Amino acid sequence: MTSTLTAPVREGEWLKAGEPALTPADAAVRAELVQAVRVLHQLGALQNPYSANASVRLPDSPGHLLINAKGLPADIGEQDFGVITLDGDLVAGKLGPGVRQVLQMHILAYTRPEVNAVIHTHSTHATAFALAHRPIPANYEPLVNRGQTRDIPCAPYRARNNGDLGASIAGLLAEHPDTKAVLLANHGLLAFDDSPMSTARLVATIEETATLEIHAAALGGSKPIAP
Repeated sequence: MTSTLTAPVREGEWLKAGEPALTPADAAVRAELVQAVRVLHQLGALQNPYSANASVRLPDSPGHLLINAKGLPADIGEQDFGVITLDGDLVAGKLGPGVRQVLQMHILAYTRPEVNAVIHTHSTHATAFALAHRPIPANYEPLVNRGQTRDIPCAPYRARNNGDLGASIAGLLAEHPDTKAVLLANHGLLAFDDSPMSTARLVATIEETATLEIHAAALGGSKPIAP
């Protein structure tokens, strides 16, 4: 077992463990995560795939997550993942240095029992809101239909390799117990839902919402959905 949360992350250093031995149920969610990544590419929600990462809770391995080793390219394969504990320890597969720096934000989302998948992206328009430190309004009906009934909040900026980032996200999750996503100031988007595919569709809808909000601003701004 290799510690990843406490070990320093050195430039270019990969961590590797044995090949994962997944049960059929665990392998099925891995396959769904791979397919979810492909859907994100098809929908144009991964403009910079090598800055994105995704994880899924393993149903037959309590306390364990599967997470991509490096980026989310369109040709990602089932071998391109690591298995970690909820303490951030690598137990199988491999992890690149970039993903190791964001493990904490994934693990924090899984403190919610209903969360089974997490996706982090730098999608262009959603990240524009993060750069402006502005929440994304929940005024677009398809976003509300995906369960995001309130504005997507923005966590204060903290360096991603600093424990303060985890505290910032944890505080925002506690303050907004119903949110399915948070913006990370000056960084990007973190979204989470009950399956890889539903999370991918949520990410795509958030990016669509952010794009429409920017266009609506030229027309006087979006309006809340009537009760």
